Amino acid sequence: MFSRRWLRSLSFFLFAAACAAPAKAPETPPPDPTALKDAIQAREKEWSAAFLAGNSAGIAALYTEDGASIQPAGDSWTGREAIAKGEAALLDTIAVTAREDIAEDVIPAGDKFAVEIGHYSWQGTSKASKQPRGASGRYMVMWRKDADGVWRLHRDIGTDAPAKVAAAPAKKG
Repeated sequence: MFSRRWLRSLSFFLFAAACAAPAKAPETPPPDPTALKDAIQAREKEWSAAFLAGNSAGIAALYTEDGASIQPAGDSWTGREAIAKGEAALLDTIAVTAREDIAEDVIPAGDKFAVEIGHYSWQGTSKASKQPRGASGRYMVMWRKDADGVWRLHRDIGTDAPAKVAAAPAKKG
């Protein structure tokens, strides 16, 4: 009889333990917003420097292996090789003289992703016509922190958009 009670007690205990809620893993504290924005802005400066140098492979190296650059017109470039080839097609036609990316907002999405919203501008000269060229616009980037701890562009999309000109004050009178 002792064995049956012991077996029932053990069965009940094991059943109760199996039904118990699993222990919660310690929560990762949210990233420091200022440090995150600084880290992302530093990577954007690397992107701008590579663009300014005409280094399409350097640009592509800033993306995840499976990264994608979504183009405003035409196909997206998926993977570092395609991103390098797409950037090279543009950089083969212009000599860039200035480039700037400004992160306006960086929104953490867990500890491995962040979304950046910003604006950019660049100036240069057409290699064929020697005429000035340039653009400005807005962009959004999904960043991923890879296993090596480095933030890399995972998805990006941008569009040329001229800077807004402030409206002239209305005349009184």
